[in-house]
Amino acid sequence: MKKLLFLLLILLSFSGLKAQNLNNYKYVIIPESFEFSKEKNQYQLNALLKFLFEREGFETLMNRENRPEDLQRDNCLGLNANVKEDSGLFTTRMKITLEDCQGKLIFTSEEGTSREKDYKKAWHEALRNAFESVEALNYSFEADGPPAAIVTAEPPKAEKVARVAAEIPQGEKTAPERPEEPVRVIPSEPTVGENEPGTLTFEKDGTYFQLEKNENGYALYQRGTSEPFALLIRSQEGGSFIYNSVTKQGIASFSENGDLVVEHFDAGKGVSVKTIYSATKD
Repeated sequence: MKKLLFLLLILLSFSGLKAQNLNNYKYVIIPESFEFSKEKNQYQLNALLKFLFEREGFETLMNRENRPEDLQRDNCLGLNANVKEDSGLFTTRMKITLEDCQGKLIFTSEEGTSREKDYKKAWHEALRNAFESVEALNYSFEADGPPAAIVTAEPPKAEKVARVAAEIPQGEKTAPERPEEPVRVIPSEPTVGENEPGTLTFEKDGTYFQLEKNENGYALYQRGTSEPFALLIRSQEGGSFIYNSVTKQGIASFSENGDLVVEHFDAGKGVSVKTIYSATKD
């Protein structure tokens, strides 16, 4: 009995150490595709992983996005996320891994499984189940940074200006104070108008909804609720968003008159379903 208690204490101490180590990292970098994927963001799996990490308090970015200034100075503030698949004929299996700036494996989740026959549903269910291991860590960033033994592999740069200038062809350099232009522009996105800044209001079947802007796109709320029921994440294409809710995944966009249009595939009926939220100034 004493030996059993001793082993349990050791396991708990290792679990606490693992959570503490993750708390030292500020960013999670998501790849655009995984080794088992046939295309970028297949079945919106990469966008779903980004959403799940953000929900736990991590700051995330896709691996081709511009790095924040502190991550440029010290790339060891970030962890590189990956998903490993080991599926059989009837069961989809996935694990989430996190590696540090030196390629050292920092975290491996428990295996998430799904027996869904539809590929998209199976991938999403297996990934969400695997992510429960991350949720159990109760992540909270600690500003002390990564352990002292881990150092950035990149030699220090004198100033951010030097980094920016080196990337611009000769004869096209701009003043260092000038902010970089946004990478993704959504020309069809409606203006806020009389609504509260950063908030758009819509109506559907007598129910009102609010779309609140954030750094990755929008969060969609039913009026009077404090938690969003869906997220709209900017896609690589400028005019559309990845729509992600608890029960549906699809594509969202704005019509010419500012309505929010959401399309998703109904596997039960085998058809594409379009939902329109009418823009209102209410």
